[in-house]
Formats: sequence, structure tokens, C-alpha cells
Amino acid sequence: MTKIREFMTGWEGDTQIQMTGWTERTKEGLRGTAKGKHKPPNLRPFDLIRAPHQPVALLANEDMRVSVDSAAGPAPFFHRNINFDETIFQFAGTSRVETEMGVETLAPGEMLLIPRGIAHRSIGDKESLRQLVHVREAITSVMGEDLCTSRTQFEVKRIGGPDYSAAAAVPAPSGTVVEKMFIWNDDPADATEIERQASELVGSSSTERDKKVSAVRKLRPFDLFEDVTGRKGPGPKFMSSTKAMMEVYNTVGEQFAFHRALESEEFGLQFMGDNTNMSEFEESFPMSPGQWFLIPLGIAHSVKDCKPDFRRMVIYSRFPFKVLADESMHLMESRFEVRETVLQEAPWHAASRELAGATA
Repeated sequence: MTKIREFMTGWEGDTQIQMTGWTERTKEGLRGTAKGKHKPPNLRPFDLIRAPHQPVALLANEDMRVSVDSAAGPAPFFHRNINFDETIFQFAGTSRVETEMGVETLAPGEMLLIPRGIAHRSIGDKESLRQLVHVREAITSVMGEDLCTSRTQFEVKRIGGPDYSAAAAVPAPSGTVVEKMFIWNDDPADATEIERQASELVGSSSTERDKKVSAVRKLRPFDLFEDVTGRKGPGPKFMSSTKAMMEVYNTVGEQFAFHRALESEEFGLQFMGDNTNMSEFEESFPMSPGQWFLIPLGIAHSVKDCKPDFRRMVIYSRFPFKVLADESMHLMESRFEVRETVLQEAPWHAASRELAGATA
């Protein structure tokens, strides 16, 4: 039997995840030993997408809704989320996001926060794939670019995916356009529609929001690391509200302990690197770029076999999720190759290589 430690966490208001205790376990007792209806599906979320600008819902609870989409070509209308925030994580390709606060271009590994009330439209290239998260409770904390320790570019190549060249070649309307206003508790089909001029919806908002959380903010989450994660604590908490938070990880080797959350659920998107997930539901589940996982409430979990190219985004919610997709909905079986170019190294890069050598 292999001895391993397990740490439990709770959720405490603005301070969020808090340690509640440590337990001595055996690794064999924490891997693949659980059964029950809460076992989550193993999803390749981007293989669920049927067509550009038709988001596929993955999860929902009272504070968060998670989906993925292809943004190839122009969105058919401008979105204005009245009483919830939106984050866009660019997984592959690029997106030009036009907002009332200006225009941002997203490359792989970059993220955009669009606060409630700001109209926006996405126009993507043929490879554009994103993870979208809508958050009901206002996001109140964002790690800015001034906290980045490195500068990195990523290239993501999809193999076995659809060809969206025709959709990407469609020009974006520049005259009269449709804006749809969405309210959290309404059926999206009941969104209010308004005709506007596109020129009035791009770069037209007051600059008073600039440099505040309530402003449109672009982030480079994988450039925020100060150390190698998985050895003693969590990764950078780059965005949060009182009911949700988002972190990134660059773990090498095996996580130092199993984690059991008592008052939060988490899901993760593997951005780069092959590795192995372990949990009480899965003895050993290989992960590769573009795969996604959910850890239900109370399930112990960990990760191993992480190389220096390991990059993962994990998002936590105070409330249990309803799962809205399953394996039967996969339309294809594609895979991704991710290449990293480090333009400016941080100290953790050398630490990562050193750890990889020590665990080889």
C-alpha cells in the first residue's frame, strides 16, 4: 500500500477555499474506488460543437454557466448580458472581440472578462475555439498584466476537426445590426432584440470603467505563475467573485496530496501537456490538450505524470453543477497539438526543468 496525504477544504465567504484538515490515506483507496450517479462524463468538449456560433452547454448552477463554442466568422448579433459577467478563454485560433469599450484580439491561452452591461460581438478565424463562462455574482478580483512573470505565445493545431473556412470568410456586418439583451433568469429565446448601428456598439462606452474590475479586461493566465504548482499550494487565483474563482496550474510530476472539497465543485480544461487524472471515480484517466473534467462535491482527486509543458485551467464554484452534456453527444474524435514559445522566461521555468530532471 502506498501512503498519501489528503487535504480537505471548505468555502469561507470572500476568502473562498479554506483548509479544514489533513488525513493519512493510501493511494489505492483513493483511486477508482467510488461508484454512484455523480460520476461525471469524460468529455472532449470541442468535439460537441455542431456549427460556428452555436455554443454547447456543459454545466450550470445558480451562479455559473459553462459552454464551448467555435467563433469562426462573425457572430450573428451583438450580446449584452444585463445582470451577469462573461469570460472568454481562447483555446485555439484567434478571435476579434468588438465591445463598447474597444476591440481586443484573443490568441490561444488568452482570456477576456466582459462585465455585465457591455455589448460585444466575436469574429473568429476558422480555427477559433473558446470556453465561455457566465457568472451571476459580479467578479470583483482580477490579476492584471502587471503581475505577469513571463511572456508566452501558444500555437494550437487541431487534427481531425471540421473545416470552418467558409464561415470564417463571411464579412462582419458594418451597418445595421441586431443586439440581443440577455437576463440571467430568462429563457435565452426570450432575449430582447434591438436594431442598432454597428459603429455605435464598438468603442462607444465611457472610459470611466478603465482599469477597474468593471472594465473589459484581457488576461494572460499562464504568464502569472510565480512557482511550480502542485508542491505546496494552489496556482494563481487570477479571477474571482464571492462564489467562484479561477486558477491555473503548471504542475510537474505528481501533485503532493489528494484534494477533497467539502463545499465547492471544480472543472478543468487541459490546455497543454499530457498527464493522468486520478480520483475516487477514476483510478487512472489520461488527459491531453482539449480534454475537460469535472470533480463533483466531496470526491478526492489528484494528478500525476505532469511534464514541464503541463498547463491547466481550473474553475471552482460554491454550488454543485448540473451536467448538461455526455459522451453520446460527441460528433467526432479530434485531437490537439500545442506548441509554446517563451518570449520572456520567469524563474519558475528553470525550477520546472529542474523538477522534471529530478523525477525522470
